Parts: sequence; structure tokens; C-alpha cells
Amino acid sequence: MGKFIEHTLSDLKPEAAYFAADGGWRTVYLFLEVKDSSDMPYVAERFFFAFNATVELIPVMNVDELKKGLPRAMAALAG
Repeated sequence: MGKFIEHTLSDLKPEAAYFAADGGWRTVYLFLEVKDSSDMPYVAERFFFAFNATVELIPVMNVDELKKGLPRAMAALAG
């Protein structure tokens, strides 16, 4: 498991990685940039194959991305 984690962190280069127990399950929280949705299998499949893991990907944005997207959302609501 240690080598897998080392290789994965080296390969994916997350901004942060946290390891915990969540609901009695070994859990890793990786914060990384996925520039295109086609990159999601590259991230997730390694965990499926290595551990038969459950993987949840949650898209988020930083404040600059929020500022960029809000005007479009507000225009659609006013529309």
C-alpha cells in the first residue's frame, strides 16, 4: 500500500492529501486539478483496480472561477 500511495501522490501531484477513517473505512481525500472530465478515469481507475475502492469525485472551484461563472449564472436566472 505504501508504494501505491507514494507512486499515486508522485503521479497525480495533489495540492493536498489527507488520510482518515470515515464511517469505519480507510479514506483518502485528494485535492487535485482535473482539467478535463476525460482525466477522471485516469485518477479513479487506479483505486478501483488496486483496492476495489469506492471513488467519489466532487468538482469544486476557487474564488476566481466563481467570479467568472457567476455573471453567466445570474444572466440565465434573469433571462
